[in-house]
Amino acid sequence: MKLKLAPGVLWLIAGLAIEVASAANILFLSPFTSYSHTHVFFYSIKALASRGHTITHWNGLLPREDLANVTHLHSASLHKMNSRHEIGFSSNNPIALMLTLPDRLSTICKAVYREPVFHQLIASQEHFDLIVIETFMNDCMLPLVQHFQAPFIYLSALPPLPWMLDYTCSPLSFQQFPALCTTFTEEMNFAQRVVNVFLNLMVIYYRNWFILPRVDQIAAEAWINSTVALSPVKEIERNMSLLITNSHPVINYQYFKSGLIVEVGGLHLVPPKELPQEVENFVNGSGDAGFIVLSFGSILRGASMPEATRKIFLAAFSRLPFRVLWKWEDELGMEDLPANVKLSTWLPPLQDLLAHPKMRLLMTHGGLYSNQETVWSGVPLIGFPVFGDQVNYVVKAERDGYAICLDWKTLTEDILYNAIQEIVTNPKYKQNAMRLSYLMRDQIELGRPLERAVHAIEYVIRHRGAAHLRPAACRLSPIQRESMDVTFVYTAFFVALIYLIICLSRFTLRKFSSVVKVDSLKKSQ
Repeated sequence: MKLKLAPGVLWLIAGLAIEVASAANILFLSPFTSYSHTHVFFYSIKALASRGHTITHWNGLLPREDLANVTHLHSASLHKMNSRHEIGFSSNNPIALMLTLPDRLSTICKAVYREPVFHQLIASQEHFDLIVIETFMNDCMLPLVQHFQAPFIYLSALPPLPWMLDYTCSPLSFQQFPALCTTFTEEMNFAQRVVNVFLNLMVIYYRNWFILPRVDQIAAEAWINSTVALSPVKEIERNMSLLITNSHPVINYQYFKSGLIVEVGGLHLVPPKELPQEVENFVNGSGDAGFIVLSFGSILRGASMPEATRKIFLAAFSRLPFRVLWKWEDELGMEDLPANVKLSTWLPPLQDLLAHPKMRLLMTHGGLYSNQETVWSGVPLIGFPVFGDQVNYVVKAERDGYAICLDWKTLTEDILYNAIQEIVTNPKYKQNAMRLSYLMRDQIELGRPLERAVHAIEYVIRHRGAAHLRPAACRLSPIQRESMDVTFVYTAFFVALIYLIICLSRFTLRKFSSVVKVDSLKKSQ
């Protein structure tokens, strides 16, 4: 007796077979990270694991939660390093930060290569269909790509840095994409563009000439017993399949990008939950005035604030009708705390606070996630940039009309008080935040950030590295890709042509003058 199946059932069985066959073994590597940077990894891993993929994740912090199909590889020493990044309120010199990067990365690489987890991976015979590496400061993970002979993706918790645009072969749109540590905007005058192009190109070549060779040296020492000669990490990086980046056109400056860049800014945004009862009671007690939040994120500790600055905040808060939730990591608290201020070593997720109807304002260091979450929730902010890329985000937020940027060096009680009053009482800030929130939320389902990230990862797996996405321009240097060499040749040609024309003109004038002079002499005789 033959069993006949309806066409629809056959299609269902075929679809299930494809789904099972497409389940992949994926290695995620983020030994150097931060609590905020883990957002893009956690939600991407959770979504992929729910689709049947097997995930191995070496993370520098304790896992947020146990997930089915996910094996966490953890190192206690790395957790300690990633929990305290030694960033203080005086760490605001971008040049000093850049100059220390080779030494900082050397320290990180040596610590990572000493970890038992690293040697466990090297010794394993595991086959991975894909490797995903956190981009920033994890360059020493690139030799594992060669070791496992697997395609790899960079996953960045930041918008593209100059070298990321370089290795994705994207046009270097530095005429409109300001360096992250500057106060420049997308509308730069000639002098600013000169500085901006110089800074960004300097960063690219500084990484190529000073940072990556240091990684090569340390990696070679770690692979001393290996039978496989390591390629330079720059050569390994050239085979990258995609860069998935935490940028969003509503929040970040526009830049030209190649097909190797997938933007997933805001993939961590989820529906808000109810606040813990203690916090709910405090914010509800604010009445019609509402409440504001002061938090400096996970890297910068509010409790390390200079005493003079702390007193400025206390004096300004004591004059406000609002209640204030202040993330303060010192359990001893403060003796001079005003009655309307509540300190907490831990705050509920920022998205839950921002969604509360009595939320009026977020005061923060201006990190990228803070900007994404405030825009998503339609809440204005006051930013106090401390280091790195924060100034770029806050300046743009101020330019977009939903924020005020304040400088630590010139901060006074009146400046802070007036800024808070301006944000809360002037409706334009809230209106602009709501307008951008609408733009950010207006995405088709398949175009939502998390779906884009998952699709991009699975696309690379299905197409075994998706080498067809990599432009031929990747074989060129930034100078060649931007046709600077061609521009130089054209410039030299036109300069030579102009010089030749000038020389011919002078020669012709001299000849003409001599002829005229001879004729004049003949006539005079």
